[in-house]
Amino acid sequence: MKYLFLIGTALAASTPAMAQDAPYADEGVMPTATRIEPLVVTANRTPTPITQVGQSITVVTRDEIERTQATTATDVLARIPGISVVQAGGFGQPSSVFVRGAENAQSLVLIDGVRINDPGDVGGGFDFGALTIGQFDRVEEVRGSSGVLWGSRAIGGVINFITERPTEQWTARAQAEYGWRDRKQASVSAAGLIGPVGLTLGGNWLKGDGFSAFDERRGATEKDGFESKSANARAEVELAEGLSVDAGGFYTKADYDYDNTGADALNLGRKRDTLGYANVRYTGLDDRLSARVGYGINDTRRVSDDAEYGPYITNGRTERFEGQVSFAPVEMASVQLGAETEKQKFDDNYGSRDSTSLDSYYGNLTLRPLTGLTLNGGVRYDDHEDFGHKTTLAANGAWVIGEGIDAPVLRASYGEGFKAPSLYQLYQTGTYYALKSETSKSWDAGIEQPFAAGTGRFTLTYFDRKTKNLIDYTSTYDPESGFFLGYYYNVGRARAKGVELGMQVANWEGFDLNLAATYLDATNELTGARLARRPRTNFYASLDKAWEVGLKLGADLRVGGGRYDNATNTQYVGGNVVVGLRGAFAVTPNVEVYGRVENLFDEHYEVVRTYGTAGRSAYAGVRVKM
Repeated sequence: MKYLFLIGTALAASTPAMAQDAPYADEGVMPTATRIEPLVVTANRTPTPITQVGQSITVVTRDEIERTQATTATDVLARIPGISVVQAGGFGQPSSVFVRGAENAQSLVLIDGVRINDPGDVGGGFDFGALTIGQFDRVEEVRGSSGVLWGSRAIGGVINFITERPTEQWTARAQAEYGWRDRKQASVSAAGLIGPVGLTLGGNWLKGDGFSAFDERRGATEKDGFESKSANARAEVELAEGLSVDAGGFYTKADYDYDNTGADALNLGRKRDTLGYANVRYTGLDDRLSARVGYGINDTRRVSDDAEYGPYITNGRTERFEGQVSFAPVEMASVQLGAETEKQKFDDNYGSRDSTSLDSYYGNLTLRPLTGLTLNGGVRYDDHEDFGHKTTLAANGAWVIGEGIDAPVLRASYGEGFKAPSLYQLYQTGTYYALKSETSKSWDAGIEQPFAAGTGRFTLTYFDRKTKNLIDYTSTYDPESGFFLGYYYNVGRARAKGVELGMQVANWEGFDLNLAATYLDATNELTGARLARRPRTNFYASLDKAWEVGLKLGADLRVGGGRYDNATNTQYVGGNVVVGLRGAFAVTPNVEVYGRVENLFDEHYEVVRTYGTAGRSAYAGVRVKM
């Protein structure tokens, strides 16, 4: 009851880095009340009103990030329906994001529309453990297999972190915060025009003593500290009417301590991600034609320096060339065509070294045969250097039933995806392992019901995904070397199905509300065992109230279900209930002070077996906007 009481009281030319700067679109279909819809770019790779997207998508804005006082990417993602986050310790430690039960490496991760998945990662995925959120303006997350438009890895979905776009009026913000165990954070960003050039600049710094990665409640005494630095930049200029170029980059470096599975250790870890991109864009024929040619590069370096055995170092690089054209010959139809080529490289300090390439072609047709009805269908052909060709299909639709700001929206989608084995999985320790590509088929159906004069929306979605050739890892003891030798293999079939419920209210009489609940049944269909580290249930709720005097108060509640920590379901990790409180006060129109208490009741729990989580902790800071 106390938890309920506290809650009640307290890109691509197509992706944002490559998208037009129009955050909202007036559909103009209602005679008495106009529906103002945010544009999203990640779902269709082109700016699209959210009511015309057939897939399940969540948009997290800068206002929501600041209101909840989130500091890391996982803070934001854990509040989204269909997502569960697993981190083996504190900041910097390995962190996985499971979208509808898919493996971490089975979701595509973008920064400003450019892929940041790491070829040096075990599964070719992205480790979220050291990614801060301060430099980003919004997050778009698409759930469901999205292989037609996004290609390899987009089995679970697509997550796109988007930086701010410049406007004619310069804007800037800065933030500084201090709290538990000497954690310090500072971030700054600015965007605007210098003559004809639009600029976006940003940076973030985070440092703290942290807590032991090996659970302190199991006897650990040594803290695992961390330090993270990141910077982003983007420039764009219009060369002629309809013709523009843009280029940008993102850099992050993190140093952190980490432990072994069952004890404290003086291990050191380092991560570095460098991303860059450039695009040439053209828009003409009264905006009915748009085209883009782009280049993107992601270079990563990971160092795991074991205090006993020494460092293990991996390097990964991905380079991509992309071309895309969209044309709307008539108002009710548009076609999108694209081609991509990708080159991946991987090496480590144990002799592994290899590369691979992937060529892709795709097309998507959008029809609007009736007022409020949008239908999409597409096909993609991928030709992988090592795994041959693969054709994937997709279709989705969205139907706004009726008129007015409270008209419900029906959505349904079918999507296929595939993921080739990562170079790490194929060539770990210099030995080749014969593996098959993972493939998926998924569908979902749901309804969105706006309410509270259009300031709120309720969503309910059922989803079902089947995956073949899921790649897993095992190890056997080698008596000659005295070590456990591991290898990767295909386990066969997995299925993830469930229900997502979401409810959001934005600034309704000063109130903001967010509910996200997920029921997930994710199993290995051959053994019947539940997939490791996927909770059956996840629940998040937050309630915030703002007053005209500048005071804001809020509370949140997270209820994580129990899960098995291994594939054989012999190690069970119990659930948890965590409560947080926060407050903020606007000293002036441009200056705000804030503070929060996380894990108010000092809940003792684990998410990954033997690894710790933060106890009760408090933070305070100041935020400045211009």
